[in-house]
Amino acid sequence: MTTTEYEHNVVLATGDYNVVGTRPIRPDGVDKVTGRAQYGGDFQASDLLYGKTLRSPHAHARIKSIDTAKAEAYPGVRAVVTAKDFPIMGSDVTMAAGEITLSLKFLRDNVLASDKALYRGHALVGVAAVNAHVAEEALALIEVEYEVLPPVITVLDALKEDAPLLHEEMKTEEFGQKTDRSSNVASHFQHRLGDVEKGFAEADVVIEREFNTKTVHQGYVELHNATAFWNRDGRVTIWCSTQGPFEVRDATAKVLGLKVSDINLVPMEIGGGFGGKFEPYGDPVAALLSKKTGHPVKIIMTRTEEFEGTGPTPGSYIKVKIGATREGKLIAAQAYMAYEAGAYPGSPVGAGALCIFGTYDIPNILIDGLDVVVNKPKTAAYRAPGATNASFASETIIDELAAKLGIDPLEFRLNNAAKEGTRRADSVPHPRIGCIEVIQAMQDHPHWKAPLEGPNRGRGVAVAFWMNFGGPASCTIKVNSDGTIALREGSPDIGGTRASVAMQAAEVLGIAAEDVQPAVVDTDSIGYTNGTGGSSVTFKTGLAAYEAAQEAKRLGTAPKVTAVKERLLAYEATQAISNGAGLLRP
Repeated sequence: MTTTEYEHNVVLATGDYNVVGTRPIRPDGVDKVTGRAQYGGDFQASDLLYGKTLRSPHAHARIKSIDTAKAEAYPGVRAVVTAKDFPIMGSDVTMAAGEITLSLKFLRDNVLASDKALYRGHALVGVAAVNAHVAEEALALIEVEYEVLPPVITVLDALKEDAPLLHEEMKTEEFGQKTDRSSNVASHFQHRLGDVEKGFAEADVVIEREFNTKTVHQGYVELHNATAFWNRDGRVTIWCSTQGPFEVRDATAKVLGLKVSDINLVPMEIGGGFGGKFEPYGDPVAALLSKKTGHPVKIIMTRTEEFEGTGPTPGSYIKVKIGATREGKLIAAQAYMAYEAGAYPGSPVGAGALCIFGTYDIPNILIDGLDVVVNKPKTAAYRAPGATNASFASETIIDELAAKLGIDPLEFRLNNAAKEGTRRADSVPHPRIGCIEVIQAMQDHPHWKAPLEGPNRGRGVAVAFWMNFGGPASCTIKVNSDGTIALREGSPDIGGTRASVAMQAAEVLGIAAEDVQPAVVDTDSIGYTNGTGGSSVTFKTGLAAYEAAQEAKRLGTAPKVTAVKERLLAYEATQAISNGAGLLRP
């Protein structure tokens, strides 16, 4: 391997690459360390109004009436909105929301509750005023009459026959079919592989355990925020911090009864997300307030509002049973997985069910998954959503089995590791997943080989599966007359992806990473791009940048920088859209 020194003291270990594998200065670095970077809460506009939200003090209550007259008359208040300000639309209208199809009524009610408050902190009323203090004073003048109802806080409470119902109109979906049964179970699905009863009958060792996990909030440093301006031409612009500009744009359009082309979402810098910033919260409320006032309106949550009103990872009840032979081969596994969805359907139990035994080659599997509503905030993604609960349960029993059989825990995992062709519980065969290689690397690691000395020292291991997700991404490249590259992308940058995407374009074009100027742009300025999540951006948006750079190169508009400077070529470039695995061309 050779080593080359580039300008800016960048040292790279080349292999076959000149840019990929180096450590250039991050394009966003200077602005962030100097405080010049503009986050959502930093956005300012002339004639800006400030919004605040009234929230329910009850976990479960019927809303009998809301009187906003005193608040509207308070000096400095410019507008008040409730769920009644949303356009009228049938309750049977649905929209895609990640892996599930969500009722539009549920989506709207999570923004502003209409008939019921379903968790403490549930938003009820939005107020816009000349400053935040006046808006807060106005909230205290709003009179809400509640009929307080008994709450259900855990899935086990919600599953009881006599449990209070959160949604009387919701019918349980079982095995893909709607039933006529009303319950707190939004859906029940099942994965079967082989004959689990036969497998357990043949097992020499069987261990069964129950696990209860709690909700955990993502705890990002930056608070949710949104500034919206509803222009007189009917178009809405939203400035906010989000992981999914197009997801928030589309959901907000649905809530407001607009076309997606009526909304332009401008993603600002984002101060952490971990999966928790894909949902619309204050965005539609700020837009409605702006429509009423003709002014831009900014809403920033408090930390209390974040914890009480935005989505955590789900709590769960998981019961797992695993059987093995005395030789150490896993032969049967069963799981009952009930996940909290929060107030509205849509927990990540589906992902959890794919992951709970996904690491292992087990011939007989039965998994029941239940999506259960409880009186807590609607759940949101949090770092491999659903998988962490599942792995905690299954890996605990795998360790216990290894100990009972007297087998080294890594050797036990290696002997049962999934590989290419191994069928998952949903019968889909794995591609090459590298599970064996990961376990072998763990065996060779110094931390595993180091001696344990002293009475209070121990060592633990675990192996988990995650299928990940990419989705479509878009990138546009422009070759400037001075030989530099302007790169525009649709993926918000949380972990340095501006740099990783720019480096891939630079590699193709044969220029330095510093000669690519990347920027994350608004939804009007770039093709559809799935949100920043699943550790997918370097791959999916990088692929789009790679294809765009290849196209520019093919057209002969991207020679070496020095040659471009001499010829003063400019090309208003090419756009490539990747779907994470291949290229989609318009």
